[in-house]
Amino acid sequence: MDSNAKILAKRYARAYMGLDGKVFGNALEVASMEKLNGLRRVFEAARPYLKTLTHPVVNSAVRLEALEKILGEKNAGSAASFTALLVKRGRFSLLEEIMQECLRLHDNFCGLLRAEVFSRYTLSEGELKRIEALLAGISRKRVGLRNIITERVIGGFEIKIGDTLIDATVRGRLEAMKRIL
Repeated sequence: MDSNAKILAKRYARAYMGLDGKVFGNALEVASMEKLNGLRRVFEAARPYLKTLTHPVVNSAVRLEALEKILGEKNAGSAASFTALLVKRGRFSLLEEIMQECLRLHDNFCGLLRAEVFSRYTLSEGELKRIEALLAGISRKRVGLRNIITERVIGGFEIKIGDTLIDATVRGRLEAMKRIL
C-alpha cells in the first residue's frame, strides 16, 4: 500500500472513531469497542464480495446496492453508513487498513499495549503473567498479551510489540555471542 493510501486510511479511521480530544472513560471505551466490532462485522460480511465492491468499472450506485444487499437489515448503523461512504468514494479497498488503524487508535485511547509472544510451546500462565507484568512496568500501560506457537523458535521466546522485536531465543543468544567473538 502506498503512503497516500496509508494517510487516507489514518484520516478515515480518526474520523470514524471520533476519539480526538476526548477524555478516557468506561462509556467511551465501550462505545469505541462497539464501533470496532461493527466495522469487523461489516468487513467479514463483505469479504467474499471485495472484487465487486472495489472494481473500478462497476458503477458506484451498483456497488452501493450490492453493499446494501450484502449487509441486509441486520447491519445498520454507523459501520454500515461508514462503509457505504467508502464505497461511494471508491475507497472500500482501504477498509482493512482503516480497521487496523481504528484498533490502534482504540488501544492508544484506552492505554492498552498489544504484544505477541512467539514460542515453540504454549507458555504457562505464570510465565505469561511475568512477561505481562514486565511489559506493563516498562510501558506503564495495560498489556494485552497473546501467545503464538511457532516452529521457528527452538528455545526461549520472542516478544513483538508493534514493529519492535525482543529476541530471547537460544538462536538469538548464540548469534549475539558469535558477534561478540
